[in-house]
Amino acid sequence: MRLCKKILAISLKEKSIFRFDYITGILFAFLSIVLRVYLWKGIYGSNGEAVNGIVLNDMIVYSIFAGFTEGITKTYVMHDLNDRVLNGSIASDLLLPIGLKKYMLIRSITKNILGTIYTTMPSVFAAMLFFGFHADIRFFPFLLYQFSATMGIVINFLYSFLFGLSVIWFRNSFFLNNVNSVLFNLFSGTLVPIWFFPKGLGILSELLPFRYIVFEPVSILLNKKSPEEIAAVLNMQMFWSFVLFFAVTLVWNRGRHKIMIQGG
Repeated sequence: MRLCKKILAISLKEKSIFRFDYITGILFAFLSIVLRVYLWKGIYGSNGEAVNGIVLNDMIVYSIFAGFTEGITKTYVMHDLNDRVLNGSIASDLLLPIGLKKYMLIRSITKNILGTIYTTMPSVFAAMLFFGFHADIRFFPFLLYQFSATMGIVINFLYSFLFGLSVIWFRNSFFLNNVNSVLFNLFSGTLVPIWFFPKGLGILSELLPFRYIVFEPVSILLNKKSPEEIAAVLNMQMFWSFVLFFAVTLVWNRGRHKIMIQGG
């Protein structure tokens, strides 16, 4: 707990120092939501008829909450691992008493806490005021959303950590970071909800973990899932968490020795 507070304090100082980044972060997060909403307004047209049973207001609410969920589940661990291996600082990270994985998880969570407070929430509230907000948010789905979004944070961290470890062998995983961004934006439902995916892409998305990071938690919140479907989503999130944790442990145990042999 003391370490968490220390990391949180360091992250807070970083936010206070780089105020321009803080302001631009809010602006770009807000503009991202605005662009998505206007995109769907353009697609629906002036009549606003339902598409696949989804009306325009549903899409506006979805875009706002998808932006919020994307913000709270975000992680930069893949980028951080790449930098640490390239500059050699990972050698000292291996000496941390709590271990690198736990340290980077705590650091990722503290960054997300501050990012949610200072960037995500202001941009989401601004979007709510700008577009108006009409959503039937119920207590029990909201609780399930919180649990599902928490699982989304775990899945995204483990996935990013797993592929971030590729830098140990490739020496630079910058290209994988770009590939991951494309896959995440497509299959997480951040840009286009999976409701509108063609059948082939929909089946493919079920074989990947991305939809369980943003799309599924937001669908639960907006009452788009039956109790049976919610149970299936939560089971799949736990499945992906266990699979990715096992894969991270296996790859990290092999990669750690390779780093130690090469001297960082």
